[in-house]
Amino acid sequence: MINDTKNCLKIIEAILFANSDLVDENDLIKNIPKNLNVKKLLKELKDVYATRGINIYNVKNKWGFRTAPNMTNYLKIEKNLKRKLSKAGVETLAIIAYYQPVTKGEIEKVRARNISQGTLDILIERGWVELKGRRKTPGKPLTWGTTDKFLEHFNLTDLKELPTINEINHLGIENKRG
Repeated sequence: MINDTKNCLKIIEAILFANSDLVDENDLIKNIPKNLNVKKLLKELKDVYATRGINIYNVKNKWGFRTAPNMTNYLKIEKNLKRKLSKAGVETLAIIAYYQPVTKGEIEKVRARNISQGTLDILIERGWVELKGRRKTPGKPLTWGTTDKFLEHFNLTDLKELPTINEINHLGIENKRG
């Protein structure tokens, strides 16, 4: 096992580069000597890439490479989605993100209309929403919440980065509703 910092940085860099998904810190720890601090090494590597075309970023305790935000204007990536997310899907996803863990009944109450199971199925299929458990109330309804893939897709490191209601209202979105 290699124990010098420079080689361990190379190992971590190679592991992150080879994985299209984010890599858990615990998986990185398995590949470096116990006497080295993986968080410190990741911070050092993140600093190295901070001014480059790709950056190292993290969501919770998972790490990976992503295009630097200031490079997005130079890239055009087209993805064919199976289906465009419906208005009901967007509303449902937003409610889940802001109110999680939330039941289907609570989603319907906030939306003031019913949602179909198909709407939830699409969000689950995309990996943005998952079952979080059951509410400890009569009937024990299922609760839903967002996933790390949701954070990754929307370029968030934490749910605290979601815009506040005041920020949304400042954009004038509420005034455009019909």
